[in-house]
Amino acid sequence: MTQRFFNYLLALLLGSVAFSCGDEMQQTLQPTPSAFGRINSLTVVADSSLWMNGARDSVAYFFESPYIILPQPEPIFDVRHIEPGVLSSQPTFRELRNYLVLADLSDENSPATQMVIADLNDAKIQQVREEGFGSAVARNKWATGQQLVYLMGRNRQELLDGLSVTYPAVVKRIAERENERVKVTTYFQGIDRRLGDTVAVRSGARIDIPGGYELVPIDARDFAWLRKSTKGGSLNIMVTRVPYERQSQLTKEGLKEIRDQIGREYISSTLSNTYMKVNDSDLPLFTESTQLNGAFAIEGRGIWEMENDFQAGPFLSYLINDEADRQLVLIDGFVLAPGEKKRELMSELQQVLLTAEVQ
Repeated sequence: MTQRFFNYLLALLLGSVAFSCGDEMQQTLQPTPSAFGRINSLTVVADSSLWMNGARDSVAYFFESPYIILPQPEPIFDVRHIEPGVLSSQPTFRELRNYLVLADLSDENSPATQMVIADLNDAKIQQVREEGFGSAVARNKWATGQQLVYLMGRNRQELLDGLSVTYPAVVKRIAERENERVKVTTYFQGIDRRLGDTVAVRSGARIDIPGGYELVPIDARDFAWLRKSTKGGSLNIMVTRVPYERQSQLTKEGLKEIRDQIGREYISSTLSNTYMKVNDSDLPLFTESTQLNGAFAIEGRGIWEMENDFQAGPFLSYLINDEADRQLVLIDGFVLAPGEKKRELMSELQQVLLTAEVQ
């Protein structure tokens, strides 16, 4: 009887422990949501009074400036403003990816100020009060994959002045994180090694070509054109090589000349007497010197158009100096997507072109 009672008590205790552990695990293993939101979207958290008194114009100027270069202006980020209270009243707003939190610390009753004080340590807040402006970064506050950039001023004017100085670093930080998302989207079908080999043979450059592209059938030894269909259009990659003859080839004019040459020779529409060319009359051709995987290159951004037709769109080019083989390699990505947004399409092409490496 005593043994039976002891066994019963032991089983009861074990059951109680098992139930308690299970309940505790259920509480501690609550899954953290994954942050969501469109690529290149930015949520600005600021009090309405601050937003209406200078912050809105500053944010628009610094974070909604045009993406270079598109036929129709599109901002570098899609910006949405919310007040701090929305984060509590509408929990979905706590699961977005990119936040810019603006706080004027002179307004102690400000919900944004109270949020910043609660989120950051006293030393950081004191530093801002002493120096006039400060910034901080937090990740995964409410969801995985999330980033919050805090900009704080001792007063409203010092906050706006600080924003005008620090915005390039903020833009770069957000853009780098978004580029990671673009890369995942770009290569979700993997890498087409066969097309990569074809590009290498014809151009002398190795490029990680994403799945989904097809080789346009053109009989050419030193040129390849790859195309991927999209909603209402296509993504296109062109590669070619020409002998290096003079330094002036590595200029804006040199890049334009080579691109126009292959456009005239290989790219046309369904109409007769049509060919692709750079249109630097309506919008400028922007170029700058850069390094691409260890090689000197000229980066070019501009608009292409089809002569004797009504097709046009943006392009991005890299003219690479292949010193070892005494040749220049042009890799170019262009979009044909009439009536569609083109910012993300160009970002996707850039992710591909940035993998280019001369052999």
